[in-house]
Amino acid sequence: MKQKIIIQAQMTCDKCRSKAMKIAAVADGVSSVTIAGEGKDQVVVVGNEVDSISLTMSLRKKLRHASVLSVEEVKDKPTPTQATSAPTQATSTPSPVSWAYYPYQPPLIYKPVYEENPPNCSIL
Repeated sequence: MKQKIIIQAQMTCDKCRSKAMKIAAVADGVSSVTIAGEGKDQVVVVGNEVDSISLTMSLRKKLRHASVLSVEEVKDKPTPTQATSAPTQATSTPSPVSWAYYPYQPPLIYKPVYEENPPNCSIL
């Protein structure tokens, strides 16, 4: 699912904007990052399955203030070849599910060992 996330952050200089772009570009699933808004204080992130909460928290760590304005689903525009071609049925068999079995192993219990008659000299 492709998403468009708009995050408003406190960015007063170009250094802050480039820092925000770097943080957003490193996040998992991000395909594009832009700066928008009247005061260039909004970060627009587009990507697949981007975690908006973790992205906002990362921006808060560096920029001190960030909040999510909107999260929208982006619909891809169909290309002319997709619109004119007839839909084809995929006849593939599902792959078998494999399970791994790990036998139960009881927990190890460590007990201190005490000697009944310890030696008199503790240095040796």
